[in-house]
Amino acid sequence: MGEAAGVQVIVQHSDGRVLLQLRDDEPEIPYPNTWCIPGGMRDAGEGARECAARELREELGLTVAPEALELVGAETRSYGHETTFALHRDVDPAEIDLTEGQAIALFSRSEVAAMPLGYDDNAVLESYFRRPQPRGTRGR
Repeated sequence: MGEAAGVQVIVQHSDGRVLLQLRDDEPEIPYPNTWCIPGGMRDAGEGARECAARELREELGLTVAPEALELVGAETRSYGHETTFALHRDVDPAEIDLTEGQAIALFSRSEVAAMPLGYDDNAVLESYFRRPQPRGTRGR
């Protein structure tokens, strides 16, 4: 892993909405004050699935078994290599113990399409919403 390697997790509610995290408003970080898919950077020797589960636990207080994460894809982008996972779980943003970022909220497909997200997250979510969705989810 010579280049930066990160993960992101699309947490999708059964009504089709996805959980996004508002990044801190600090000029020294990439995409400050911007909504993004939750995620983070892999530690040395850490697998992508394990990293994704760790990031959810550390940043959002969500305990998830690594094997519960569905691999969506992996791609090298301008900022490094990123592996994307999905987690189908009903979460209440008001009950999330947010330890990084300013806010967390659920957004519909149409809301996401109208928002400028950080990184390449608009393209990631557009592609994700085009996939066949599991029963019980609607990507409005």
